[in-house]
Amino acid sequence: MAAEPLPHQLATVRRVLSEAEIRHLISDEVGLGKTVQALMIVNALRFQDPTHRTLVVAPDNLLSQWQDECWTKGHVMPALVGASDFDPANLPSVTLVRPRDLTVRDDEGGRIFQADNKVFDLLVVDEPQTMPRDAVQTISQLADGFRQVLVLSATPRLGDGAWRNMLMRILEPEIAQLAQLQNKTIDELLAEREAGAATELLKGADAFPLVHARFAAGRRIVRNSRSDWNDRLPRRRNHSIRVQPLHHERLRIEIARALVRNADSRLGFEGPQWTSAKSLQRSARAARVVLAEIAGRGGELSELARTARQLTLDDPGDARLGALLDILASQWTKDPDQTFIIVCGDNPTIDLLQAALPRYFPELEAAISVLRRPSSGEVDRVTNLREMQATLAPLNSGVSRLLLVGDWVQAGLNLHQISSGMIFYSLPWEIDSIDQLIGRIDRLGGGRADRHGQRWIDIWRILVEGAQETAVADCMAAMGVFDAPLPPLSPEQLTDVQQILAQTAVAGSSPDPVSKLAAADQGLPSSIKLDPSVNTVAARELYATWQQPDQERQSIGANFAGHTPVARKESAMSIWLKTMDRAGDFDVGRRTDKVDSYCFRTLWYPRQAASGRAGQSPFLLPGVNHERWMSDHLPFILRRSDVSSPPRRTVLTDEGEDTPRPLHFLDNGSVIFDTLVGGYCAAAASTFSRAKRLTQTVVMMPEGHPALAIGSTVLLVAAQLDPFPDEFLPSLWSTEAEELLATAPTDAQRIALLADRKALMSRWRAVQRAVRLAAPPRLLLIGSAHGKEGWCMLSREQIETCLQPFAPPDWKAVARGRPASQPLIKQESVERLEAVHRDLVTEAAKHFHEDAVARSKSALEIVAAQMSATFEAELRNRNLTAERRRTARPEGVPEELWLGQVAALERLSTSSAINLSEALALIHRYQAGELRAGEPQTISILMGLRCID
Repeated sequence: MAAEPLPHQLATVRRVLSEAEIRHLISDEVGLGKTVQALMIVNALRFQDPTHRTLVVAPDNLLSQWQDECWTKGHVMPALVGASDFDPANLPSVTLVRPRDLTVRDDEGGRIFQADNKVFDLLVVDEPQTMPRDAVQTISQLADGFRQVLVLSATPRLGDGAWRNMLMRILEPEIAQLAQLQNKTIDELLAEREAGAATELLKGADAFPLVHARFAAGRRIVRNSRSDWNDRLPRRRNHSIRVQPLHHERLRIEIARALVRNADSRLGFEGPQWTSAKSLQRSARAARVVLAEIAGRGGELSELARTARQLTLDDPGDARLGALLDILASQWTKDPDQTFIIVCGDNPTIDLLQAALPRYFPELEAAISVLRRPSSGEVDRVTNLREMQATLAPLNSGVSRLLLVGDWVQAGLNLHQISSGMIFYSLPWEIDSIDQLIGRIDRLGGGRADRHGQRWIDIWRILVEGAQETAVADCMAAMGVFDAPLPPLSPEQLTDVQQILAQTAVAGSSPDPVSKLAAADQGLPSSIKLDPSVNTVAARELYATWQQPDQERQSIGANFAGHTPVARKESAMSIWLKTMDRAGDFDVGRRTDKVDSYCFRTLWYPRQAASGRAGQSPFLLPGVNHERWMSDHLPFILRRSDVSSPPRRTVLTDEGEDTPRPLHFLDNGSVIFDTLVGGYCAAAASTFSRAKRLTQTVVMMPEGHPALAIGSTVLLVAAQLDPFPDEFLPSLWSTEAEELLATAPTDAQRIALLADRKALMSRWRAVQRAVRLAAPPRLLLIGSAHGKEGWCMLSREQIETCLQPFAPPDWKAVARGRPASQPLIKQESVERLEAVHRDLVTEAAKHFHEDAVARSKSALEIVAAQMSATFEAELRNRNLTAERRRTARPEGVPEELWLGQVAALERLSTSSAINLSEALALIHRYQAGELRAGEPQTISILMGLRCID
């Protein structure tokens, strides 16, 4: 990922990847980076299986953000359903789709897009609570067939029974199916499952992780609280500015009070009288329509309304405008490059400010962007996405300095890279709207840092004295709405809050006292819960361990003391690129964007000095032509510090270039990185593998290179040790499963059995992930050197010194190799040394695998328990379904068809039983040490070290 992972993100990703089934709700509070965590999981699955495919369902206005994050952080350019270049026959690793494309049907009755679980492995559902209920119902049904599912939502509405059922159907499909079969609720069955853990809980605290993983109602729900990670988040500074109303504003406030004097506060702000009251307290433009309507009704308010309307025409001033101008002027005096988000409340107020502000700040004439609520009507599939991109592009590039919004911003939309200041010119009267608006900038990485490194966001409220909106804002402030993100609230709490706010608006003042909002239960009844504080401590400990240098996973090439793992990797990659360039394999250069001078690097084939054409390279780069330097070099960056804010997707590399090129981030998962690694690994295996005669090379070392002091001749051997190589994974079809498949008479039944086997393979890969997380793969390096006292073994540090391509003190002089013109040592000595090193590799591999079995023991116990629970639940459901069909022949169904249906259902039950047995057998065989890897693949080289004269 092109982001520095944080402790809670690392812990969540490891937890999800290490469990038997990826079917989780990531419910972290607003701003903690749920999208980044999802992409980390996606990339891990892609790394494990390059054919892995992900389908992301996200609201329209989040698709642009997903496109950006997939490319700038996840290194994959996603496909977008409905885009002009969408090709369903040639899908990349990630595909994005809007909810409506899963529900809307074409003229022939088929859905616009088929979320096919035979094509996609992982389904990601982002912010489902913002989607229409029918879309979420459709998604919950489609999710049944997916092998892996992630749901992302800070506010999943688990306190609402209907929404909870839809989400739990996604997370616990076996429980949902059993609820239908037994005519029970999902809540009842989850409670029964937890009750079944009573005996296990008596075993003590050590057994609790396994009990939670198997029995807890919320076993697949992950939630991190902002209060646990305050040190990673910006702080809020609130500024309340009060102004006196103008004459026509006083009249409008009086009319608004009269409109709602008799309103039933139990209904909150529902009803046309509240809509009119809000409009009267916003801009004169917004108020005129309401005043004209009231004046036309007649009655006691009509004359007052006519007077107020005429005053707004004679003097359409706004008491808040002066305060807004003061805020902008003072802030731009401190920093002219600051960008602000102004919450306007409605479209007429947006229009007012868009026209008025450039009169006071001429530089804003073409520097104001506007984000309006999208229409609810049917639009072209990517219209809103294009509008969002067009709106945010000037802000991203620094052209726009203000973003005007109404009273709404889409949940999940990130604006923290655009602005650290939000000005409420008008306020929404709903606490969740306030929370979502501020949450767009109060996020990880947001805010402006002070001289001590603390990051801050600033929130201004411009309030008109005596207005109902001011009373509502004061009441919200007393509740703590502006101080921190809202705690999880139940539907009943939200109703109570709206009633209090409505009472406040009617009275015209905030009641005293007002209690701070307190978190409600998450809404998912459970007696088996993880202690959040324990999770936080564990996450910090895991992060601290991850930060420590691992000598056996150390990159070769520089001193990385004190650096983070990410910084160490970036430094090593920089040296790797420098080595490629100095070796003449590829041309690594630097360029700047032709518009804004943004710096980046480029990669091409080596250029021939005479002609400037491409020379020979070890292998080809994807999509890069040998013939055209000007059009085919690849732009990239490799350090997180090179990522702009907001991250950029493209650059203009040449003068006169009209179309920008994709800017790659060189890291695992990017097409460039994977090609370079694959190409060099293949070249090394071809040249230095054991199948080849030992390569003997003379390496000319620059004067002063420390390897010269190690010995004149060095034999080095490298091997990759994997605790669970792919060869441990069984083939898709076992003999017993193939025999069952042979009995299936129809394609539909064979497809169902194939889906079962693919689900089993997914769980086998979960075993592989759990082992690799517990005992990470390592690079084994063994070497010996011939010196004055004969041959001796080398330390890891000495081996790395021999492989260091550059020499101190300036690390510019480079070592160069050439084939030895004559043998460096006698053949019998070579064979003897190779035998010694081969035995050392074999012994090291044996100890490594024994250690991996021991280290993965507890993780595999949890995986085995989870697998047993899932397969047993699936088998129980299938047996119940088969028994019902067997004992109740449907009326009008021919006997032969009925018997075939019964046989098909029984066949699925048999499939579940086979898969359960084979899933657990793999774990048991690994734990028993029965799975033996073949002899490690090694590469070896015999080097004669010579000093360059």
